[in-house]
Formats: sequence, structure tokens, C-alpha cells
Amino acid sequence: MTVNENSSDRDETEFVENSNGKVLQVAANTRRSALLSQTSDEKDVKIRELTAELQRERKRSAALQDQLKSVLKDMEEHSKHLSRNIDDIVLSVKEIESRRAVFSNSQ
Repeated sequence: MTVNENSSDRDETEFVENSNGKVLQVAANTRRSALLSQTSDEKDVKIRELTAELQRERKRSAALQDQLKSVLKDMEEHSKHLSRNIDDIVLSVKEIESRRAVFSNSQ
């Protein structure tokens, strides 16, 4: 909202982004009156459209959550697999070191 310093009147404005991404300055009363002038049928249509969009987004969100869970599960399984491989490598290195120690003591 902006206030005109030179007068006692308040100049209420809102900044609204249009579909092109440009910010436009619109009188606050204009926007409110446009909303109030909608008929109940127009409002019902808008409610149905928004409800349908909300349902689509909820389904999309659920699908994305399922995909994320699947990816995280795969990552966890891969991590366990890598841990087992590392444990096997450590055990092999210890066995090799043990054999070297036995071999060097026998010479």
C-alpha cells in the first residue's frame, strides 16, 4: 500500500504479477470489486477447477513420494552391499597381513 503524503487520502495499491511475469500496480479496490462481481456460477466453476487441480497435485505428490521412497530404499540396499564388500576387503587384508607375518617369522 502506498500513502500520498500531500493529501489525507490513502492511495491503496497492490502489486500483482501478470502471466508474463511482469509486476503491475493495481488499485486494491479494483481487485476486490472484480472478485465481488463474480456470479455464484463463476465462483462454483472456479471452485471445481481448483478442487480438480488440488486432486491432481495430490496424486502427483503421492506418486513422487512413492518414487522417492523407492530411490531411498535402493540407496539403502546399495549402501549395505558396499558395507559388506568393504568388510570382506578388510577381512582379506587382515588375512594377507597375517600370512605375511607368519611367512616373515618362518624365514
